[in-house]
Amino acid sequence: MNLSVDQAIVMMDEFWKKRDLIGLQKLASAVSLQNPQTPEAWRYLGIHGILVGVVGAVQNLRKAAFMEDIESEIWLGVLNQFSLHPKGTLNPDELVNQVDFEKLRRSSYMDYPLEVAIETQAVCNAKCSFCPYPTMDRKGDKMSDALIEKILIDLQEIPPNLFFTISPFKVSDPFLDKRIFQICEKINKNLPNAKLRLFTNGSPLTERMIEKISLIKNVTHLWVSLNESNSLDYEKVMGLPFFKTIEKLDELHEHASKGFSHEVTISRVSDGSQKDQDFCDFVKKRFPLFEVLLIGRSDWTGQVKIELNRKVAQTACARWYELSIMASGKVALCCMDGEGKYVIGDVNRQSVLEVYNDPQFKKMRQYTFTRLAAASPCNTCST
Repeated sequence: MNLSVDQAIVMMDEFWKKRDLIGLQKLASAVSLQNPQTPEAWRYLGIHGILVGVVGAVQNLRKAAFMEDIESEIWLGVLNQFSLHPKGTLNPDELVNQVDFEKLRRSSYMDYPLEVAIETQAVCNAKCSFCPYPTMDRKGDKMSDALIEKILIDLQEIPPNLFFTISPFKVSDPFLDKRIFQICEKINKNLPNAKLRLFTNGSPLTERMIEKISLIKNVTHLWVSLNESNSLDYEKVMGLPFFKTIEKLDELHEHASKGFSHEVTISRVSDGSQKDQDFCDFVKKRFPLFEVLLIGRSDWTGQVKIELNRKVAQTACARWYELSIMASGKVALCCMDGEGKYVIGDVNRQSVLEVYNDPQFKKMRQYTFTRLAAASPCNTCST
C-alpha cells in the first residue's frame, strides 16, 4: 500500500460515500494489517461485514470503539437497539439511515434546523393527481413581506458556521411568486450559511427566468418535477401542456451546455411500473446534462387517496430536523403534511427557533428511536 494513513482514510471515506463495498473492504483490510492502530480501518471492516453478513463483524467495530472512534460507538448503539427486532426484518438501508439519524442527534441540528421550507405563496399552476394542492384549503394564500422578513431575521440566530438549507416553497411553485428573486437575494446576503434548494414544475421557465435563476448563489440544485415522458400521461397527471414544458426544459438544457451555474434534477413520482424506466430513458436521452430522480409516491399523511404497498420504515425520520412554514405562517409537522393538519407552531407570534425547539417536537428528535414509536401520523408514514 503506497498511501499514507491519512490518504487511506480519505480514500476509505470516498469508497463508503460511493457505497463501493468491495473497494472499501480491500483497502480497510490492507490498512488494518499495516497500521493496526487505525480505528477507521476496523470501523469500515465492521461496517462492510455487517452489511454483507460476515460473522464476527461486530468485533471489528468494538476494536475501533476501544480506540475511541465515535462513529463505531454509534454503529454499536444502533445495532444494540435493533437487536430486539426479529431477524431478517431490517434491511441494510434502514440500518445505515438510523446511524445517520443518530449522528444528527449528536449534532448542533438538535437545536437548529437542518432545512427550513418557506412557502412564500400557496400557488401552483399544475393540478397533479398525486399532490394535495388541487383541494387544499389555503390555495392562493400569500405570505406577507413583513413575515418573510421576520423569518429571515429569526434565522440569523443560527450560528454562522452551521450550514442549513432553505427551500422557498412547500405545496407551491416558487417561480410563480414575482418576489422570489428578491427573496433569494436577501437570503444570499443575510444568511451566507444557507443553501437554497429550488423547485419548479418547469412551466414558468422562460429564457429570462433561467438567466435570473443562474445568478442566484448558494444553490444546491434546481429540481424540476416533470413526472411523465409523453403528452397523454403528462397532461392527465399534471394538467399542463406537455410540449410547452418540454420546450422550456430544452431551453434550460441549452443554457446548461453553455455553463448554467446550477445542477438540474428532473424527477418523477414513481409508481413502480415500466413507466419509471421509460421516464429515466427519456430524460437521459433528451437531457443528458441533467440528473434523473425517481421519488417514492406518498399519501401525504393520508391527505391524498392513493394505494401504497410500502411498509413503515423501522427508523427515525430526518424530517424531524426540518421546519415547514406555510404561507399563513403556521408551521406544519413536516413537508408531507401538505394541508397543514398537524400544526406545531406559528411564526407570526413565535420565533422560528422557538417553534423548532418546542418541547414536544424536540422530544421526537431526542428520544424517539423510530417513527413506529412516534405519535400519529409519523407512525403510519411510509415515505
